[in-house]
Amino acid sequence: MDNNVAFGFFIILIAAVCGGAFGLQYTILKHYTVDNAALLSLFFATIVIPLIAVNILLPGWTIALWDAGLTTNLIVFGFGFGWGLGAFTYAFAFNLLGMALAAAIIKGLTIALGAGVPLIRAWDDVSPGARLFTIIGIGVLLIGTFFSGRAGILREREAEAKRQDEAHPSLAAVGKGKNLFLLGFIMCLLSGLLSAFVNLGYDYGNALEAAMKAQMGNVDLTWKATLIRWMPMYWGGITAMFLTTGIRMLRNGTWRNYFGPGSMRDFILCSSMGVVHFMAQIPYGIGAFYLGKLGTTIGWGANIGMALIVAASLGFLTGEWKGVSRKALTPLLIGIGIIFFALFILGYANSLQ
Repeated sequence: MDNNVAFGFFIILIAAVCGGAFGLQYTILKHYTVDNAALLSLFFATIVIPLIAVNILLPGWTIALWDAGLTTNLIVFGFGFGWGLGAFTYAFAFNLLGMALAAAIIKGLTIALGAGVPLIRAWDDVSPGARLFTIIGIGVLLIGTFFSGRAGILREREAEAKRQDEAHPSLAAVGKGKNLFLLGFIMCLLSGLLSAFVNLGYDYGNALEAAMKAQMGNVDLTWKATLIRWMPMYWGGITAMFLTTGIRMLRNGTWRNYFGPGSMRDFILCSSMGVVHFMAQIPYGIGAFYLGKLGTTIGWGANIGMALIVAASLGFLTGEWKGVSRKALTPLLIGIGIIFFALFILGYANSLQ
């Protein structure tokens, strides 16, 4: 394997680990609601940390945004707005269905849309063999997520009675009872479709990267130019979060949780998870850069597949699968094995472009 390609997959692995770990804070909050946590973590992930990063690494980045044109910026901003809505539903999906099941549904939908559209856009620029094995790899990846999701459903059935009696305290604003599973499933569908927008926005932001490269004028450092693709999308994402979680917090009065006794613990926890969220995306963009023409297709599939494995592993570590029968565990292990196989197929497809 080419050194650049190997490095690209390694960087994407870092993003996948962070992506799989993101969401853990929602399971251990004490004072914050889901709204409080989602808005704060995303604020750090999309505003605080990115502004520090681009001002250090990309001098003249604002000029590059201007040079890319208003249309490009608005398109990427729009994808970011949709992604922000996906992040809003993502938090509730994890709390309602648990990490393993929610991750399987969300990741499956995100793979299909997030990898499929960039593949279509790059269709004429890659070889027939690369197209074929990319499609096969994505298909196998979806089969793996299906088995993982099946395992989560079986686990939910076994724990259904207990879950009805012990809803997470941060879900007080959502409600309790028999409709929790249905509500969580709907949240997963919305989040899966909208979460793919983050990759679509990145893919459509190629004009931003080109403008940044022209501004830099240094071919040895052009990987840094990938950072600028995220900026309009981040602004769209945080705008959506302010409009959704902000309105809910004003209506419910939960904005006061930011200032209540003991809130500092949750503040530190959520702001640190904002760093994790940021690291789930920026390394992916750099890795996609090194994977070439199919970077946003193969790289996206590999990123989500590895993140799903990480999320399932964390589900074990956090006790989600404690006491679960072999009937439920078996499809999960099969799903993880299939996902590993899909990653090898995607790696081979990348070598054929």
